Amino acid sequence: MKKQQQESLTVDPVVQNERIRALSALGVFERSYNGSPGYPNDLWRSWGYTEADHESGLWLLLIHPQDVTRVARGYSSVLSGHSKQFAEEYRLLTPGNGWRWVMVAGRVIARDASGRPLRFLGTETDITDRKRAEGELNRAKADAEMAAREAETLRQAGAIVASTLKFDEIVQVVLDQAIDVVPYDTATVQLLREDYLEIVGGNGWANIGEVVGIRFPIPGDNPNSEVIQRRTTMRIGNVSERYPVFSASSSGTIHSWVGAPLVVRGEVVGLLAFDKRQRDFFTDAHLRLATAFADHVAVAIANSQRFEQTRTMAMTDNLTGLASRHALLEQADRLVKLARRYNHPLSILIMDLDHFKRFNDEHGHELGDRVLQLVAKAVKTTLRGVDVLCRYGGEELVALLPETDIDVAEGISERIRLAIKGLAVPVSSNTRHPDHTVSVTVSIGISDLDLEHEYNIDPGLRRADKALYRSKAEGRDRCTVERREE
Repeated sequence: MKKQQQESLTVDPVVQNERIRALSALGVFERSYNGSPGYPNDLWRSWGYTEADHESGLWLLLIHPQDVTRVARGYSSVLSGHSKQFAEEYRLLTPGNGWRWVMVAGRVIARDASGRPLRFLGTETDITDRKRAEGELNRAKADAEMAAREAETLRQAGAIVASTLKFDEIVQVVLDQAIDVVPYDTATVQLLREDYLEIVGGNGWANIGEVVGIRFPIPGDNPNSEVIQRRTTMRIGNVSERYPVFSASSSGTIHSWVGAPLVVRGEVVGLLAFDKRQRDFFTDAHLRLATAFADHVAVAIANSQRFEQTRTMAMTDNLTGLASRHALLEQADRLVKLARRYNHPLSILIMDLDHFKRFNDEHGHELGDRVLQLVAKAVKTTLRGVDVLCRYGGEELVALLPETDIDVAEGISERIRLAIKGLAVPVSSNTRHPDHTVSVTVSIGISDLDLEHEYNIDPGLRRADKALYRSKAEGRDRCTVERREE
């Protein structure tokens, strides 16, 4: 009976070999540490390695340098008994296929009396395709996240451009936004001024005050000039090789460079530039983003130009070129504050052409407009550069005279009255009398501001208007002063 039991425990060598082959085909391997044979799996053989390679421990020398420390630590932990199971994914060098990713799991299945490992049983699976797919998925995910981040950054930049007309503020905020997706060291916005580009804003500079105002000749030996001439975004991996003079002027710190033209209504008006100390840093994606941010800066320039044009129209009378009523009131606030701060006098003149409606009825509005232009020129010539003159409405002009007391203002008014009265305006449409001219007269009201009790220009305007009314009532073509009650 005992003999039968012993025979039943004896494994037929043929069966044992078949079992090993089956396990090997399934990725199972066994390592021996007591001199008895182990066996590799079919994956190991398919790579061109032998059983001797397997037994020699070659596999540890084939692990990728970035993985070997982690794998060796995990394997040692299992052999020492600190961990029950080994489970790692790592890269293994193969003769014909380069680096292959494997997933290996195993444990010690036999130890001697002192606890030293005798046999290790494990499985090994080639997961290269899975890792490649994971890598592609991760890259796609990263690309999608970056695209979303870029889109959000550009959206925010667009919202900022749409929310304000202050060009300097927009430039700063757009550059702050851009660094999140175009990681530059320094950046500048440059505007085209005839034959040169001038830096008008920037970011990343410790001494931005010294950078603003730097000029680059167009054309010139610099990448900025090339972008302007080519009208396209451009990147340079090593500026010092291509433009050594430009590189030297930047203290040799700029190596990678991207420049995108600022185009407004089809015209190149400037440049957006990103700089990096690292060579060959900027990519095609950075190039695309630089173009997008340049478009935002260009929109800001266009909006700013339209705003300035609209503001100029609102602040300037189209016919005479004088300041508008709105501009006068804006300037008045400034002059009143200065007068009160320094206790300097501020006088007001209101001028109204006499019988001008009748003049227009007799001679036509075209000649009337010409008269207004000549009158405006005559008054402006009489006044100083610091004085503010506006067309207040119709044929009425208003002048603000800072640092001028009411007596001096009266003398100035008289000179204005005489200058206007001396105008001889040719009536060119009168063919029977080609040398025929016409003239006009003006009534003027004069007042000044009570700096102690008056905080805006309105009381002074009311007194000057009252004085003007008296000039009209007393026969016109005269100057009248309305003094404040002391």
